[in-house]
Amino acid sequence: MSQSQPSMALFAPEELQHLHETSLQILEDPGMRIQSRRLRGALGQAGAEVDEPHQVVRFPARLVEDTLAGMRSQVLGGTPQLVLNGVVASRSPRGMGVKFGGACIEVLDWQVQGVRAPTRSDLARLVQLGEALPEVVTVGNPVMYLREDDGCSVDPRLQRVKTAALIAQFTTKAGSTEVWNAAELKYLMELGEIVRGSREAYLANPCFITAKETIAPLILDEAAGDVLLLLAENHLPCTIIPMPITGGSSPLTLASNIALGNAEILGTFCALRAACPSANCVGGIISGVLDMRFGAAVFGAPEAVLQDIGLAQIQETLYGFDFGIGGYTDAKLPGEQIAIEAMGRFLFLAQTGRFNVPVGLLNGGKRFSAEQALVEIEIERWIVESGKGIEVTADTLCLEQIRRVGIGGHSMQEEHTIQNMRKNIWYPQLMDRSLGGEIDRDRASDMLETAARKVREVSSRANLYEADTTQTRAIEQILRAAEQELTAGAE
Repeated sequence: MSQSQPSMALFAPEELQHLHETSLQILEDPGMRIQSRRLRGALGQAGAEVDEPHQVVRFPARLVEDTLAGMRSQVLGGTPQLVLNGVVASRSPRGMGVKFGGACIEVLDWQVQGVRAPTRSDLARLVQLGEALPEVVTVGNPVMYLREDDGCSVDPRLQRVKTAALIAQFTTKAGSTEVWNAAELKYLMELGEIVRGSREAYLANPCFITAKETIAPLILDEAAGDVLLLLAENHLPCTIIPMPITGGSSPLTLASNIALGNAEILGTFCALRAACPSANCVGGIISGVLDMRFGAAVFGAPEAVLQDIGLAQIQETLYGFDFGIGGYTDAKLPGEQIAIEAMGRFLFLAQTGRFNVPVGLLNGGKRFSAEQALVEIEIERWIVESGKGIEVTADTLCLEQIRRVGIGGHSMQEEHTIQNMRKNIWYPQLMDRSLGGEIDRDRASDMLETAARKVREVSSRANLYEADTTQTRAIEQILRAAEQELTAGAE
């Protein structure tokens, strides 16, 4: 076999149907709390039972099935489903392309071995690093733009626009960032048009927007619902990603977590398409489990990975939709734990055809490490290379060369070896394959130390990307307009 195919499936067809029907039953009773007045009104007109005083909507099964049928028709008609989020992996072409994203509130400073709130320089440095690494295909906001370089806090009303403007200035790979309201979306779209080159190109390949989350169990809050509807009305993809926790917001079984998360996604689909029938909706999941020893939600556990993949199978197999699977880990610092968690998750994701994984995320998505990102790129590359399979042909069997070299010979001097050394063998950038033997030298070759050196080397290059003068002026003009409008009336 020349190339292995994604084949992982957790559930038999009858189990998938049972999970789907349970999600429908959850939406019928108890239903969902939909806090957006506009969405509740649209659902009531679509046939849902609305308890207005309690903001609770009960969804008849027929409404859900009709919504799914409409979405399938949209997908089959050629509308692409775009999973716009920096911390999930969706179905991707065979190959590799990782993500820088996450909106982390902490950055790991390897030089001083400390953790701190991110600054403008931190975000700019990480964006330029992502631009310079060929394995990174989308660069969003790996850290939040919380502070200016002088230590002053960024005005929260300007944070999303200033973040997008910085990304637009320092990368051609712009990805997902946050959007909170209609006023700032206008400026985020204008920045996206600068990056993509036109309004049409931006709508075909949007950036500077992302997913919104439900509040488990079974709540779509007003802000999330209104932003999703705003995206739909602007012909932008609407991605909804629940975060159910087994033993916390869901019962302590993996199946109940899957059914509950699926119900939240389906309920949100119905709400958005009731209000905006052309809404381009897609789902994702970042589930966790409650570690009873510490009372902590954990996302790198094998149970969490299984839950995510199980829900993806429902969405893909039963509904025919793309679906995002989360990439959080629980390790606080780079090292052995995150290597295990990343390798396990990446391997499972590869079996489902997902290779656009997020990298660099620590501490449940709260902390970003550039050095860890490089290590995870190496892990993902290892997985991609090992998944290529083995081609069996007369050329690859090399029978004539085996006969020519003969018994006891070697192929190192053969022209065939020189010609194929790059084609058939992967040479890692961080792993130490040298002969070694001395402990001090071996420590200097540690993967994280090698990654740290590479981060410093890339970050110090003189030719790092920066937008040209015309683009920079356009970005600055949008920033000035945003500051004037978004902070109007402030003392």
